[in-house]
Amino acid sequence: MIKRLIIVLLIAVPAIIFAQGGEPKKSIDWINLEKAKKYAKKYNKNILIYFYKKDCPYCEEMNKETLQDKIVINLINQNFFPVKINSRTKDTIIYQNKKYSNQQPIQQGSSWPHDFYREVAKMKNEQTTTPTIVLFNNDFEKITSFPGKQSKQLLLRRINKYIK
Repeated sequence: MIKRLIIVLLIAVPAIIFAQGGEPKKSIDWINLEKAKKYAKKYNKNILIYFYKKDCPYCEEMNKETLQDKIVINLINQNFFPVKINSRTKDTIIYQNKKYSNQQPIQQGSSWPHDFYREVAKMKNEQTTTPTIVLFNNDFEKITSFPGKQSKQLLLRRINKYIK
């Protein structure tokens, strides 16, 4: 009986994995924000934006410890349109029919946070921190945010509530 079960599992598990498109992904399939907004509307999925900052030690830790985990990768890739944005970007972003930009002059570098990031990532005390994950619905309306470095367990628990 146990031998039959083992044989069935050895045949069934690879068949299930192969039927689902091969091996699990090894990284999150980051896409740009415009594509995420378009796909979210079309496929009725939420958007996950990961805000980071260059040279942020907590961002680096979260990238290595949390965002490289196979379970986290699969959960995010299968249930969200993931976007990765530098919180200091100079790109113009349209949110709720308003243009957001980074007010710091280009010649002065990139140390100022982007206005869109400050708007959607702010906490109750009006402060922002990196890293921060912000979830949006398929109409690009903010649902919630998770400021600070998230452990694998904490992130999984938090985003599971927002899977459609």
